[in-house]
Amino acid sequence: MIKYAQILISFWSILILSSCSTIQSAQKSELAHLYNYRWSLPAAPEQTITTEQAAKKLKNYDVVFFGELHGHPGIHLAQMELFAQLYQLNRNISLSMEQFERDTQPVLDQYLNREIGEGYLVENARAWDNYQSAYRPLVEFARDRKLPVIAANAPKQMVVCVGASGLDVLDRYPEAQRNHVAQHIDVSDGPYRQKFIDFMQQESAHQTVSDDSEKQIMQTMVQRSYAAQAVRDDTMAESIARHLENNPGRQVLHLNGNFHSSGFLGTVERLQQRMPLLNIAVIHAMTDQGDDKGVSSKAPGTLLIEVQSIPDKFVDAKHREQWLLKTMKKRMESRKRCPD
Repeated sequence: MIKYAQILISFWSILILSSCSTIQSAQKSELAHLYNYRWSLPAAPEQTITTEQAAKKLKNYDVVFFGELHGHPGIHLAQMELFAQLYQLNRNISLSMEQFERDTQPVLDQYLNREIGEGYLVENARAWDNYQSAYRPLVEFARDRKLPVIAANAPKQMVVCVGASGLDVLDRYPEAQRNHVAQHIDVSDGPYRQKFIDFMQQESAHQTVSDDSEKQIMQTMVQRSYAAQAVRDDTMAESIARHLENNPGRQVLHLNGNFHSSGFLGTVERLQQRMPLLNIAVIHAMTDQGDDKGVSSKAPGTLLIEVQSIPDKFVDAKHREQWLLKTMKKRMESRKRCPD
């Protein structure tokens, strides 16, 4: 029977994919601390540009994807400063966020309208653990200027269920809940799917598969994990498209993990499929250590942003495995809430 740790690593990959995918920097830059960042253009990565210059470069795009390294203080500072600069150039701008799920939009709107407090928002809109330090400044900036904020992502519980059972599980939800994820989910072959598979193989490279039955189990898990990833990508794309259809002419700044938008793949290509005439820009984040996590595109973005590497989450493999097991236990509990 296939090893539990192997299943764990493969299943867990879908939950960490939106984290720290990076590409090697062109050269070692001088970043003094974790709040430092530097902007550059892909054609001239050795030349630093200012945040104001970056905003001017982006001002005529309909949608700007900011591919972030989750939890990085320099990235979150840059997001806020770029948002402020874009607002100076175009007051007709909206903020879209992976960090809020579509079913929580009414609660988020209540907060933006000053009908509820932040504590209620954090609890009932299921804000990320680092909301106050990472995303509060952007939401407050939008609230003070009466700018829309889009809760773009698919509900995490539904994503977990797709990862466990496949896309068919969505048909078992009541219509009102089913509408919290995109109507069309694209799981077809292509560069993004291959990038996803390559990432998963890197994550579980130290594991072995001994027979055909185990290989079949692993293949099924990969397919379901990719379906779960596609649910996130298509839902975010559909959320942005709906906002633009209802608010023509607005610019959208969308925040998501680097993997979702690097190389103009993932959520970006799915939005382009829905609205082919959109002019879309991508900001790709990377670190000064050149820690390549599988991004192979020669043009990962319209703009590059470079920051210091954050500390390794784990050094000892046993510590990582213990953390994975503990987290997997929580996910297994979540699976019990999936529809039969």
